[in-house]
Amino acid sequence: MTEPRLTVTSARHQPLNCLVTLKVGSTFLRNLIYVLDHGKPFGTNEADFPKGLHSRFLTRDELQAQVSFFVVRDPVARFFSLYFDKVVGKPENRFHFITEKLLEHRVFHDGPELSLAQHRENCMSLLGFVGVRLRNKKGRVVNPHWSRQILRLGQGLEFGLQPLMLEHLERQLLQIADGRIEGLEPAIAMVKSRNRSPRPVEIEDVLTPDIYHKIVSLYPEDIQLYDLVKTGWEVLGHPPEIKL
Repeated sequence: MTEPRLTVTSARHQPLNCLVTLKVGSTFLRNLIYVLDHGKPFGTNEADFPKGLHSRFLTRDELQAQVSFFVVRDPVARFFSLYFDKVVGKPENRFHFITEKLLEHRVFHDGPELSLAQHRENCMSLLGFVGVRLRNKKGRVVNPHWSRQILRLGQGLEFGLQPLMLEHLERQLLQIADGRIEGLEPAIAMVKSRNRSPRPVEIEDVLTPDIYHKIVSLYPEDIQLYDLVKTGWEVLGHPPEIKL
């Protein structure tokens, strides 16, 4: 019987493997791996990024013998990253098919200056749009920008990958690497910053109980996973072992 394997994104010359999830530090991780592979930051259009990355198909034992991890993000922060980047962000970054659907079927406000009330209405409309697609009954692939993290990261748990938190990613990665990745700290320093979308308003100002409860209802397993990882790191000071 063939031993199960997991496809991971890997550094070419270092024992580092990760599951990359969109809207969960994916740009930072891709840039970091590129720096480890090439000794310099990625400098061309991000659309060409997959050409500079390397995937491997590894067994559980192979993954556990190396620095293998996934990153989990607070689902509330991930939703707002989607909203600020792909819905009301720069025109070149937007998913225009979303705004078209929202304008056609729901309430949507556009413009350089929106009130908090307008942002809140936009968020509720976007949550309705995402909810329909998460309840997809036709078997279509869910867009990875809003798919549930657990669907991908649950595989990481099954293969023993170590869970890290996005908000402490650099520090926690250095800790679990424990000197096994040559040049990791300089490579992290070379990745200037994370790809954070501009926020015209703060999440805390837009977030209402209704928006929060809607996010929780759409991503209950992701909330549970994030809380387990967060609590584990806070209590243990290292990656927790999680069984879902």
